[in-house]
Amino acid sequence: MNSTNGQYVVFTINDKHFGISIQDVHEITRMRTVKWVPNSKEEFLGVIHFREKVIPIISLHRMFLERENELESKTRVIVLNNDYQDIGFVVDDVDQVKFLPEEYITPAPHSSQSEWIKGVYHHGHETITLLNLKSLLSKADVRKVME
Repeated sequence: MNSTNGQYVVFTINDKHFGISIQDVHEITRMRTVKWVPNSKEEFLGVIHFREKVIPIISLHRMFLERENELESKTRVIVLNNDYQDIGFVVDDVDQVKFLPEEYITPAPHSSQSEWIKGVYHHGHETITLLNLKSLLSKADVRKVME
């Protein structure tokens, strides 16, 4: 079994906890100056310059129809590993990398958004919505994010 199997990067959007597989994360960095790109999709904030690359930045707040918070010292960009291109998600805070045992993960609830929800981890007082990165990126259509 792979040692990263079951490990998730846990982050917050408006005090709600979400997780993505650690295998989908390339790097986590502090928020940088975002350069706006005209005529781009609503969930697209712009681009940042990071490690000699231009990285498109997506707002999960906008994708989830959540109130956007002021950028602060805890704001992070999660740079993803994906098949399309380098891309980053802005999140309020990255909480931790955590092993989430499968016995506490239930399938996604039936809803219109269930295609991008991989499951829900619930143990004790902790609830974390686990995201299906491929479906989420498909929803954002990252290949056409700047069109």
